[in-house]
Amino acid sequence: MNLKLQAYAEILKRIVNTEYQPGQRISEKELSQDLNIGRTPIREAVLQLRQEGLINVIPQSGTYITKIDLQVAISARFIRESIETRIVKEAAALNDPAYIKNLNTIIANQKFFSHQKEFEKFFGEDEAFHREFYLMTNHQQVWEWLQTTNMQLNRFRMLSLKVKNLPWSNLISEHKKILKAVETHDPEEAERLIANHLHLMLDQKDALLRTFPEYFTNVPSKK
Repeated sequence: MNLKLQAYAEILKRIVNTEYQPGQRISEKELSQDLNIGRTPIREAVLQLRQEGLINVIPQSGTYITKIDLQVAISARFIRESIETRIVKEAAALNDPAYIKNLNTIIANQKFFSHQKEFEKFFGEDEAFHREFYLMTNHQQVWEWLQTTNMQLNRFRMLSLKVKNLPWSNLISEHKKILKAVETHDPEEAERLIANHLHLMLDQKDALLRTFPEYFTNVPSKK
């Protein structure tokens, strides 16, 4: 991996896992020191992250990690639900044994990381669980496309794992039910379960806003 991609991947990871907190001021010098990468690839990575809406440069003020745009995250969830319900329904009609084995392994990994309280690795396995259905149905390109629209949503989801009263076991339980519906060739039930699962973000929204009010922008007003 060249240095620009290495810098981009590491800064992106730290933004998503909130090691670099929403609203935090940063500098190319500090990033270069943190990552032990030269200023030129850091500058190129920052430029790309600015284009993706994750870093903001304010003249005469500085460079900042953008706050989580809640409206963008909600819209990304809507897009994801609209697509993924069809993906999982298609997967239930196929039920490929090799992918079923992978999905069971992913759930086992989630249990382990849940017990270890390793939320970053847990999130990685959560992503892997959903991605597996796209691979099963030969829609990997759709998954990769979704990642470009999911930046704010992924920040929201990672942050939700830090809220103590939002237990990780609920996510694992829902994953098990989705997998069972796929294994038993029940497309309608699989579609219903994944829709409810992806709707969870809306149920978590108020808890996150109460816990991390300073991390969000573009918060829809309550009606």
